[in-house]
Amino acid sequence: MRFKEILLKLRDVAEIYIPCAAFAMMFIVFVAEVISRYVFNYPLTWAYEITVMGFSWTVILGACYAMRRRTHVTFTMIYDAVPPKVGAALCLAGNILIIVALVILILPSYHYVHFMNFQKTAVFRIPLSLIFCPFVYFLFSIVGYTITDVIEEIKVIRGISPSDSALSNGEAKA
Repeated sequence: MRFKEILLKLRDVAEIYIPCAAFAMMFIVFVAEVISRYVFNYPLTWAYEITVMGFSWTVILGACYAMRRRTHVTFTMIYDAVPPKVGAALCLAGNILIIVALVILILPSYHYVHFMNFQKTAVFRIPLSLIFCPFVYFLFSIVGYTITDVIEEIKVIRGISPSDSALSNGEAKA
């Protein structure tokens, strides 16, 4: 396997398989907690930690996958009301702001995650850095996906339609 293929597989693991497993784990533990608490009158002390960690990982890593698939909710009323090149310029400006903000957050977020390594959860004694580490991946991922959006917007501003640019790169039209 080439290096790029390995990275793409790892991206799939981080953005698809881990959030799916985290959601399944969270859901099963949540149902077990409800049954344990309300049927047997015996609350589980560890269920809260698992559901919070599962929810955090599902939301953060799932957002990366949604960004990859371009399935986030977007409000494009302004972009649709102006000519395509103006809309692309507005979108480009917004994406550049997002990139700058997230790049500024990378180092402080890494330091915070590293700092939280000494604190542990109450029941399982899991380092909090393990719970928060997907956020650093989230920052890198969203910056990368937003850079690809910026490239597409620049192509639109230059007058190259997205279908023309895909064909010029030798890719098949989707």
